[in-house]
Amino acid sequence: MRAWNGILLATFFFCLAACGATNPPPSPPAAKSPTFATPAATDVAVAFHTSVPAPTRSVSDNASQLIVLTLWVPEEFATGAERGGDILEQQIAAFQTAHPNVTLNYVLKAPYGKGGMVDWLTQLHELMPDRLPDAAIVDSRELDQLEKLALLHPLNRDLPSGAFWDLFPPAQTIARRNGQWNNQPLTLDAEHLVYDARRVASTPPTWEQTLANKTSFAFAADSTETFLFHYVENGGSLDPTAHPALDANVMQAILDYYQRARANGTLNETTAAMKSAREVMPLFVTGQAPMAQVRARDFLLERQRLPNALAAPIPTRDGRATTLASSWSFVIITNDTARQNAAAQYLVWMIDPARMGEWSNAARLLPASKSAFAQSTESDGYADVMWQLFSDALVAPSFSQQAPYATAWHDAVQAVLTGQLAPEDAAFRALQAITQ
Repeated sequence: MRAWNGILLATFFFCLAACGATNPPPSPPAAKSPTFATPAATDVAVAFHTSVPAPTRSVSDNASQLIVLTLWVPEEFATGAERGGDILEQQIAAFQTAHPNVTLNYVLKAPYGKGGMVDWLTQLHELMPDRLPDAAIVDSRELDQLEKLALLHPLNRDLPSGAFWDLFPPAQTIARRNGQWNNQPLTLDAEHLVYDARRVASTPPTWEQTLANKTSFAFAADSTETFLFHYVENGGSLDPTAHPALDANVMQAILDYYQRARANGTLNETTAAMKSAREVMPLFVTGQAPMAQVRARDFLLERQRLPNALAAPIPTRDGRATTLASSWSFVIITNDTARQNAAAQYLVWMIDPARMGEWSNAARLLPASKSAFAQSTESDGYADVMWQLFSDALVAPSFSQQAPYATAWHDAVQAVLTGQLAPEDAAFRALQAITQ
């Protein structure tokens, strides 16, 4: 009976893998002559089809053999995306003109959770490894899950060293994991301060100045990421046994800041229970908050209709101008040498500064490489702020590292903001919950 159940389960996942993905986007327009220098490589091409057979794992060494590469992507990187999708299609068409023997099949996947990118990769790895995609674009905070499955193909022999050294420092840290370059960050995202220049003359760099200033400040107080940024920036550890006394002191300091901000009216009441910076952006757009902590991605989507909005670093305890950065990273999964080479060639094409700059500008995303960043963003105050932040950003810990702390921090924040516990007591209880 157990064997029969295993067969049924494997059949179920096989069907889902073949049919569960959203339909691939329509075929791109007719190929245009490429306007950028073509990397020296064997002939490779990219195209889209409404129906592409699942690739086999045996590919002939014959250079004329057609290779169908399957690439799983989140919505931001889809050819059908509202922003940047047309540019991506044009770039793929140019790639097809220049390299005629590899077809790229983009498959749109949910980025997170049950049925999301990493969940699917895990299930297929366990049940049907031959159905895994050749490459994928995943959140850097889930790379550790793929490392545990040994799914990440090293890139150091496939990409020029310049592709690594051109990355912003946090992207370099993300790319090199456990001494191995096994992913290539494409874009970076992070939280920063945004303020209305008509209502706020300058932003406070420290907690104390924020509290003294008393300007209404909207930030998601119940967000794990918001708390995590201050926790890591102040030296807090995500190893419960490392130095618990220091960790408790760090948590207490953050909770004290939250309590004082709530008490003197600095913390916008509407955001006290918000769990994501994404929820904060509408308050700033509608003028309900003159100063807010938002994600770069959300701000870039709204920036054109906010002519008086300026960016700045988030106030920190010591005034350090930094942020917590994560990336969307390209990973090669296939074990087939020919497919690995083809995937690497396409990756080199993607990260060309001119192409990445053009696409990311249209997609309203920030490139992970400095040269692409310089080409994608206008030389203005916002670009200067983000360049500074990305030059000294902290790398966001993985979701699995954050998980043991999230509930304890939530309980502590709510207990302090509702007046149930003093910051010292709430921090002590949080530490107990984490170390149990």
